[in-house]
Amino acid sequence: MLLRHFAIALAIVACVPVPSARAASFCVGSVAELANALTYYDLVAQDGETVTIRVRQGTYAVGGALAHFYGAHANDDVTLKLLGGYTAGCASRQPDPRNTVLDGTDAPGSGIGLMMQGTGGLVVEGLTFTRFTGATTLANANGIVLSDGETLLIDNDAPTASDEAVYEVRQNRFVRNAGQTVVRMGGAQMRFVNNVIAQSTLAPAQPGSLLLGALTVTLDADVDAAITATNNTITGTTGGPALRVNTLITGDSARLSEVADNIVWGNAGTDIVFSGTPEHVYPLVSNFNLYASSNSNYPQGATDLHVDPRFVDAANGNYRLAANSPAVNRGAFVQLQGFPPRDADGAARIVGSRVDIGAYESTIDDATTAIVTTTADNGSNTAPTAGSLRAAIRFALAAGCPSLLSLAGPMLDITGDVTIDGTTQPGWTPNEHFGQFDGTVCLYLNGGGAAWGLHVPSTAPSSARLVVRGMGFAGFSDAAIKLEGGRNHRVWGSQFGAVPLTVANRNAIRVTGNSGGAFVGGYDDEGAVNLFAGSTADAIYLDNAAGGSTLANNVIGFQADGAGNGGNASGVTAFNAKNNVLQYNYIGNSTSNAVTLSGSATSGNVVQYNTIGRSYTGALAANGGAGVLVNFAANGNTIGAPLTATWGGNFIAGSGGPGVWISSSGGAGNRVLDNSISGSGGLDIDLAQAGPNANQPTNPATGPNLLQNWPVLASAVRDTAAGGVEIVSGTLTSAPSTTYRLDLYYGIECSTPAPGRGLALFPMMKTTVTTGAQGVASFTVAVPFQAAKLLPGGISATVTDPAGNTSELGNCVPETLDDTIFKNGFDP
Repeated sequence: MLLRHFAIALAIVACVPVPSARAASFCVGSVAELANALTYYDLVAQDGETVTIRVRQGTYAVGGALAHFYGAHANDDVTLKLLGGYTAGCASRQPDPRNTVLDGTDAPGSGIGLMMQGTGGLVVEGLTFTRFTGATTLANANGIVLSDGETLLIDNDAPTASDEAVYEVRQNRFVRNAGQTVVRMGGAQMRFVNNVIAQSTLAPAQPGSLLLGALTVTLDADVDAAITATNNTITGTTGGPALRVNTLITGDSARLSEVADNIVWGNAGTDIVFSGTPEHVYPLVSNFNLYASSNSNYPQGATDLHVDPRFVDAANGNYRLAANSPAVNRGAFVQLQGFPPRDADGAARIVGSRVDIGAYESTIDDATTAIVTTTADNGSNTAPTAGSLRAAIRFALAAGCPSLLSLAGPMLDITGDVTIDGTTQPGWTPNEHFGQFDGTVCLYLNGGGAAWGLHVPSTAPSSARLVVRGMGFAGFSDAAIKLEGGRNHRVWGSQFGAVPLTVANRNAIRVTGNSGGAFVGGYDDEGAVNLFAGSTADAIYLDNAAGGSTLANNVIGFQADGAGNGGNASGVTAFNAKNNVLQYNYIGNSTSNAVTLSGSATSGNVVQYNTIGRSYTGALAANGGAGVLVNFAANGNTIGAPLTATWGGNFIAGSGGPGVWISSSGGAGNRVLDNSISGSGGLDIDLAQAGPNANQPTNPATGPNLLQNWPVLASAVRDTAAGGVEIVSGTLTSAPSTTYRLDLYYGIECSTPAPGRGLALFPMMKTTVTTGAQGVASFTVAVPFQAAKLLPGGISATVTDPAGNTSELGNCVPETLDDTIFKNGFDP
């Protein structure tokens, strides 16, 4: 998703030709053909190539034939797809892993290792792995010998490892395997979804090994690692733990991981083990898991279950859920990466009100049979009109699609577990594209000036939960949805404002009081996109002390087409609300600021990968104020990349004020890193009062981000002979004996709204500088220029101290080219 935002930024600067991607596809029906296809991936595939290996249905007695570390010798950026379930000639596919079986035949050392280089990705789907005993010696490109027994090893620990690479193991079965671990994953963004690991016999290479486990995941800080482990079933493990997560992450350098909706049960050892020393951390969402035991490091949640999942016939390998299973319709309302569309055998998800916990989805639908059959409303919560919205939460209106449901009085407060599902109305269709709202909403709730449409009061218990799908809202004088209590609320595929013949909402959604953990939108699921248009105040207002809300992939300030102006007074505001996540949203056309972080309790918020000030087409959709404003002592927030990484940057364009502004009242520790900013009405990155501020005689000082001094650049030379290396010289005067992160930015020129200062149009690679005992660092650094075909422009920089205080964007120096012809003595 990062690429979809920054492609817009690069297109504005220059049109750089990109070589067409190569692809190779294999249809294999024998062990030899499979081994040959993997060898092609390992030794032949070129940079940027995608290698797809389609395995026909059948059982393959591979023995030890695949006991190799494929990809250790591969070129950078090669993607591998290993897919089972194909019919003869690979004419069609049935992705049920029971149809395609790789059998290790209990051969000593049998297994398979897969390594990715650079940004190379991986998908392994629709296969059964059985009777592997673990590869005993596997060598990678650097000559490192691995002697860990495993069935499937996935790794990217090479020097070219990329923090953007995605490895997915989904919809597979691992049954009756032996070794130190059955599946071991290490790398950047790892996803283990809809898999079954059963009847594993573990034998550690040495006592206390951190690699021991049926599924073992290592989170490595060097590649900003994260794991998404959802809807898996791990059972029948002997000799060690079933699920192990090891972390090497410290501080803020990790992405958010998710472990949810898994069954880890019936294992002889500990079901879930999290390993790490006290300084290592797990940025983690973990909920709705069913297990019997865990170690003390695992963050147990109130939504976890500790009861027998009641498999249909575990003794004979049937791990589907019985009709009376407590895991049926008991999973989360939201997953960060979106619910998988199929279960482990290829059956559809979701049946019923919630996803089932574990790898399999039952056919049991627990949804209420109450149906909305009329648009009438008498305003009574004790004796509602039969067939009205007050009396039901599913819909079958004879009036068809669309229908406007006008309220005569406030709705009954929600104090339980309630789903309002407008997708059940005939005529509803899901959204199909990010950045716009092209689905069909059939049911619109018109408040006509009522305070709110749906309300969870502060007196509601923590178990209260509201889920809203596929609804429209207009005409509410407080908030269309107001969440004051309960937790884990979910708003999905709904429209707020831009409804003909209605008045605007004040707020579309407000999360306040003691509510926490709301999820608005979704990841990797176009159907989850919400539209927010025309609010007279903030479209989304978060002022709950518990914080922890996630806003992802929403369209804020646009019409349904994602292009027209549907501006709100402001986009998103967090006031004294902590640890919220804003990612992948389009926010434009606000009268004031796109995003505001305000109040001393507003800390730990993450604003990443958002497109602010442009539509999904790249057209300008300017916000009247700052792109992101931080004020009233808000502190410790991340706008763009974490302190030690280069991922997560936002695209911010056309702001009426600064691109990112830590105002005079702002707090300290606000990181502003790796964003692409253009067309600002002020400095692209600004501290204190609006406009350029001089460096302080002594630093740190008192003020926003401790008035961190900016680096004074003296020269910038692009060495074209070295493939576009930028050699930058300058001086930083700040705290003594301190190492600072130095970020260099490219702009098309040095002429800005703040004369002498730079533009942050294109973030270049980060580096570090260290001050001496007098607090001065004179530096000359060389960093790769990743867009070396751009015309010479201006270079500017920021620094960020170890506590996360980012400076203003400093002075701009024009680029010069190091012309190798002149350097070698040739006259023009």
